[in-house]
Amino acid sequence: MTKHRQFLVITGCALLAFLALRSLPDTQCAFLHSDHQPVVVGGVEFCGINEEANYYHPKSLQFPVRLNIRLAPSGDKGSLQLIREDGTAYLNHEVALTHTEKVHLHLRQLGDRLAYIHLHPEAQEDGTWNFQFPPEFSNGNPGGNYQAFVDFADQRSGRVLLGEAKMNSPTTNGSPATPSARNQMVSLQTSSQRTGDSAVIRVKLSGPAGAKLKLQPIMGSLGHAVLMGPMEAQPGYAHMHPSLEGGEYGEAPSLAFRLRLPAPGVYDFWLNISDGMSDTLHATLTVTR
Repeated sequence: MTKHRQFLVITGCALLAFLALRSLPDTQCAFLHSDHQPVVVGGVEFCGINEEANYYHPKSLQFPVRLNIRLAPSGDKGSLQLIREDGTAYLNHEVALTHTEKVHLHLRQLGDRLAYIHLHPEAQEDGTWNFQFPPEFSNGNPGGNYQAFVDFADQRSGRVLLGEAKMNSPTTNGSPATPSARNQMVSLQTSSQRTGDSAVIRVKLSGPAGAKLKLQPIMGSLGHAVLMGPMEAQPGYAHMHPSLEGGEYGEAPSLAFRLRLPAPGVYDFWLNISDGMSDTLHATLTVTR
């Protein structure tokens, strides 16, 4: 190969790499959702009609960040660090706001307990981010082992980063009790159950014992849904926000989420809503071949 041709090949590869990097999403929603075109109504953000969430396994994607996370001996609080490839930790001013918060921590209980919680750790000066479970989450019996996912945006580049780790309890208190929801998920329906399809997931909600339910904004949206699969078979998660369909403010409200369905399996669907207080509801979603 001549030097001229080598120059052309190297230049071409560099140009393709540049275009690939430019095509990477540069906001949280643009990464967690394709074709991000948000709709804002009364200060509440809804996903655009053409965008959908995706299911990601952070470790497989090899993000340039490592999640270090630990639970305190008391079992009711913990801390994490977001470590770059050069070994330095992200500080508060280096992390951008996404959906009204800087760091979104998703914790799923491992073992017999069926529990999930969405937390927002608070930055410390040394690059440590502290978090604490609300008292009702552990019901007086803290501890347990967790699968942790974190998403945040780099302030300088604007790009979202995802991290994943396990958090093991140093205590031997046994498994905490499963927290109970106040409100109800009356039904969950999907437009498709086949892997790879673009599906609309619709959930119908009600207050306790079928009472009226008035949804209020939580983190700038009317709901935040997370899909999680079995750690061994389908590791990963999807973080979804509702689309605007018109039934969100009814007495028995409904929320719609769009998702590119992951590999076949049975997944936990967690929905975080607010009726003045935060509440987390659970259902299962089956994906077929």
